[in-house]
Amino acid sequence: MALANYSQLKASIADWLNRADLTAAIADFITLAEAQISRRLVMAGPVRSMMGRSDAVIDEEFAAVPADFMGARTINFVEDRTRLLEFCTPEQINQKKAQSVSLTGTPRFFAVVGGEFQFFPAPGDGASYAAELTYWKRIPALSDAAPSNWLLSLHPDAYLYGALLQAAPYLKDDARIQSWGTFFETVLGDIAATDRIERDSTFQAVPHLAHGAP
Repeated sequence: MALANYSQLKASIADWLNRADLTAAIADFITLAEAQISRRLVMAGPVRSMMGRSDAVIDEEFAAVPADFMGARTINFVEDRTRLLEFCTPEQINQKKAQSVSLTGTPRFFAVVGGEFQFFPAPGDGASYAAELTYWKRIPALSDAAPSNWLLSLHPDAYLYGALLQAAPYLKDDARIQSWGTFFETVLGDIAATDRIERDSTFQAVPHLAHGAP
């Protein structure tokens, strides 16, 4: 069975489970698999397809992180892209506040506090700074309205085994959980390893080999 889109994935999961009564639950299995895969791939690398960017204006001490945010990479000012804000913990920001003469000025540091960025010094007197954020983002969720994403296109086996593994507790004593877990771990390892090879490789394609010539 094909695994090119959300509907086909759900049908394939039902087929593998040999169950025709799990329509609503299968959507949950896929959502749970997406959450787990996002966490695991971020911890393993993360892979380049999970890198995102966003334009922003820094004009207050706090600003909301993107909806699909999992972790910050860099924040820089657009007017000077070599000028990066330094990442700090919230505790370090508080220490800098305690030691600083002024709490406002051009931001030099940032922290992530819950679902917000915190900047220090905070912009003052109506000042604003155009900035660019690069960050690690969650895997885009599949749905009827969004039937495919990069993970399903490139690694449909991650979705299949991930969802089957999430189905096991729902089905209770399913003897196949060990096999599905092994396959799932192998797939995640392969994705991380392949991404490292593509990222680090200095290989250049040789034209005559690419066309099958001896």
